[in-house]
Amino acid sequence: MTSNELIEQLRTRFGPAIQHAEKVQSNLIMATVDRTDSVEVNRYVFHDLQARFVVAVGTDFRDVTGQFLVDYVYSLADSHQFLAIRLPLPADDLWINAITGKADIPAANWAEREIQDMLGIVLRDHPDPRRLMLADDWPQDLHPYRRDMPLQTYPASVQNAPEMKKPPEGATLVPIGPFFPVLEEPTQIRLFVEGEKVVGGDYRGFYNHRGVEKIADSQLNYNQVPFLAERICGI
Repeated sequence: MTSNELIEQLRTRFGPAIQHAEKVQSNLIMATVDRTDSVEVNRYVFHDLQARFVVAVGTDFRDVTGQFLVDYVYSLADSHQFLAIRLPLPADDLWINAITGKADIPAANWAEREIQDMLGIVLRDHPDPRRLMLADDWPQDLHPYRRDMPLQTYPASVQNAPEMKKPPEGATLVPIGPFFPVLEEPTQIRLFVEGEKVVGGDYRGFYNHRGVEKIADSQLNYNQVPFLAERICGI
């Protein structure tokens, strides 16, 4: 399927719900949709077109358009293309319909929760909207990836932080971490067991989140960003 054929297929299937679609690079198609149509469009791309979900990215774009952006990125391996479903969001009404549950795309779980934590974009109908990146005692109204939040910000801890996920009735909690001999970084894995059978679990990570994106966006120039990224990723 060519880029033009994919764009035409989306327009035929969803009509005016596809507000704008174009090939922005040799292998990247950008399709802009209203957030109210996001679940259906993403479901179609993932299930009907059998595209692989890659990532969801949130951006504070207020200094350019006055809006925030959420991009859902997919890979269409057979045609060697990427498709980004873009949602523009008004800065004074930040929410999206989560695709994790409604569109049955479990791989979007952490990416959507990161967007909620770091940018304050509320997730509607997410099956597990708890915090992911931020500590439980982090202030509710402070979102690190917003451009008006300074890099060197050290807020006081809030009281009455939410409780962590509890084990099912009759199950025993077996905590692993946050410090454990085989873990490279602090991570807490909480297993819920009945005898020797694991019946559930919970995960809390990102204790050593370095804020590389924030540093790159606020402190570094174009040439410095790849240098830092290569060191972090071990390329």
